[in-house]
Amino acid sequence: MAGGDVVRPRLAEAPRQVRAVVEEALGESVQFERPAAAGFTPSIASAVTGGSGRSVFVKAAPTGGGLGEAVRTGVQLAPLIGDLSPRLLTAEEPEGWVVAVYEHVPGSTAAQWDESAVAAMLDVLAVIQKRLAGPPLPGTIRYADAFAPMLGAWRSLARRPGGDASTVAHLRDIELPVPIAVDLLAELEEQWFPALGPGDAMQHGDLRRDNVIRYAADDGLRLWVVDWTHAWTGPGWMDLVRLAPDMAVSGHDPEAVLRRSCWADADPHAVNAALAGLAGRAWRDGHLPGPPALRRMQLQQAVPTLAWLGRRLGIRL
Repeated sequence: MAGGDVVRPRLAEAPRQVRAVVEEALGESVQFERPAAAGFTPSIASAVTGGSGRSVFVKAAPTGGGLGEAVRTGVQLAPLIGDLSPRLLTAEEPEGWVVAVYEHVPGSTAAQWDESAVAAMLDVLAVIQKRLAGPPLPGTIRYADAFAPMLGAWRSLARRPGGDASTVAHLRDIELPVPIAVDLLAELEEQWFPALGPGDAMQHGDLRRDNVIRYAADDGLRLWVVDWTHAWTGPGWMDLVRLAPDMAVSGHDPEAVLRRSCWADADPHAVNAALAGLAGRAWRDGHLPGPPALRRMQLQQAVPTLAWLGRRLGIRL
């Protein structure tokens, strides 16, 4: 899933005061910049190198439109995340910008989920279960509320009260890849708030391959989880439910992954409601006109999520 549709802005194009924060952290002037290839957000995300060869990784964006606020969330979460992510070296907010400078770590994004990466990710999730269990940081919002504006695809397709047929008109002639009745999907989608309301665990909110960095350590494969940009809370299992369909693209059974995880006892009905909500947004948006890489990624989420939900509901695929 490497590569998005966004052309990343460069640190070299940022205001002087932003570059000054980075150069102070680096201890010298920047000689080389390599913007991140993956991702879908138009904020600065670059590895920069000084004349001595030292490198750091920079996240930066202006405030007021959500981008700088997302960088700030990563800074706020850094003490909780600890060694699950590259170390935060410094962060400042010069004149309407948020700048975060991180340790530049070796490794590459997880292009595929092989068995060693799945096992390592389950170990990371077990640490997350304990470390981010709560109480939440000030200013957080519930995952259920944050995602709510993206719900409604199944309700609209089923022509239920509160739906908006115009938002799904482009789906009318497209057959679902799994024979689940749209009415059943709508019923599950309507359980979104009861399912995701309980729980105050901090969430990554966007776990997928391009937000995971693999590297070789003395004791075997290790993973870092990057791009902590959401101040969301919810049931601890939600991040894994969001991630497991991404593993399915690499041939893994998401149900087996869940059963192997620290969240094996997650409430079955709540998980089904979460899957329905996630799948509806991805299926609807993945078929819209727009950036090809983003739409492809959304459909790569939608199809295995629907397939997993279908198997959980006992539907023969």
